Amino acid sequence: MQLSRTFRRPASRRSVAGIAVTAVLGASALAGCSGSGGGSSTVKIITWVNPPAVSALTAIDKEFEKKYPNIKVQLQTADNVATGYANLLQTSVDSSSADIVTTVDQLQPLPLTPTRKSETPTQFWSTNNVFADLSGQPWAKNLSSTALQAETYKGKLVGLLSGVYQELVFYNKADFAKYHLTPPTTWNQFIALCQTLKSKGVTPLWLGLGSGASVYVTRFIAEPFMSELWSKDVPGQTLATALEKGTVNWNSPQMVQVLKQEQELAKYLEPSYTGNAWQAMPGAFAQGKAPMLLDGSWDLTSVQKANSKLQVGSFALPGSNDPSLNQPVANQDLTFEMLQKAPDKAAALKWLKFFTSPAIYKQYVDMTGISPIEKTGGPYSSFSSQVLGPLFGKGINPGDVLPALSADQGYWDTATQWPLLQESVMGGSKTPAQAAALYQKDWKKG
Repeated sequence: MQLSRTFRRPASRRSVAGIAVTAVLGASALAGCSGSGGGSSTVKIITWVNPPAVSALTAIDKEFEKKYPNIKVQLQTADNVATGYANLLQTSVDSSSADIVTTVDQLQPLPLTPTRKSETPTQFWSTNNVFADLSGQPWAKNLSSTALQAETYKGKLVGLLSGVYQELVFYNKADFAKYHLTPPTTWNQFIALCQTLKSKGVTPLWLGLGSGASVYVTRFIAEPFMSELWSKDVPGQTLATALEKGTVNWNSPQMVQVLKQEQELAKYLEPSYTGNAWQAMPGAFAQGKAPMLLDGSWDLTSVQKANSKLQVGSFALPGSNDPSLNQPVANQDLTFEMLQKAPDKAAALKWLKFFTSPAIYKQYVDMTGISPIEKTGGPYSSFSSQVLGPLFGKGINPGDVLPALSADQGYWDTATQWPLLQESVMGGSKTPAQAAALYQKDWKKG
């Protein structure tokens, strides 16, 4: 699963005193490092439990070992990117016990004033030479501008973005045909569609926020609505930048409208959406518990496995009545970083080169359903590419909408509490105006 992708987590409070910050080695020095010559060596990679990606990496690792029989790959995983894996990542960085680590929150965009408190752990490591510079690697030339911009700091490429996932609405084509429905392109059409389904005794839309997935409110609902209802009113800069600079305020009429529509949408979710586990979302949709699913394209592989006969379509969650403004969110996802003090840099570089080779990268894209970030390659045949059609790889960058929510903000504007306030509005315990006022009151108050 892909929980908590670019949404900002509070900076870790665990000590990073053990991190030895060293000068970034040049590409030529990296390529000449010992450790994977004639003797056997091991590339250790860590990541979180994310079934499609773990399956793809496991298959790729086996092929890598066939090509390099003297190098073994050790893939270690931990459950839940925000808890178990966060601890594994911190420990691995502190002890330099892995060669390649994976992260879910990208380096860019950085806070306007980066500090140890305002940066995420990934950003701190990226800006303090904990990750090695990969900009001299030959495969870097084949990366898209999006992939390069997301992971470049002061001219140094510190991470390999593996791809982009779309977050939008998936629908059961058979159910839509049964009730004579067509994919909506405006907010009014979407609500009318939901009302039709509810009048038939059908739960229109499924969303699991249980088991620690409150962030999905932000990812699947707030970010698209903020883009569609608010971004158009801040020309010349991104909404995220405008909020950081104070050009616009959280208690603006546009944010109140965002929250009002979230409250309206909540009427059409399954009754226990705050308690239903996120892990069960693909299965619930595949079993026909709702004709529509609010989710990310990473879960389409799981949907297909649960019901291979299901015909699935997709559309952007339409917050605006102007169809041209309604786009899916395209979230940058799993990123590979090589530690500056990795036990075997040479072997790690071989693995990264192997991963980015056209045939292997195509395999990764097709197995995970992620949208590619290499400029050449394909055609791709994943279930995700079929379901998304022209939306495959398209969408807004959430970093342009939501500013960094970090430990230097007030209570409601930290990464933990921000989505919980959203849930309070959706559940009716806070009004949209009350929530917008709390966001503004706590903004930059840490």
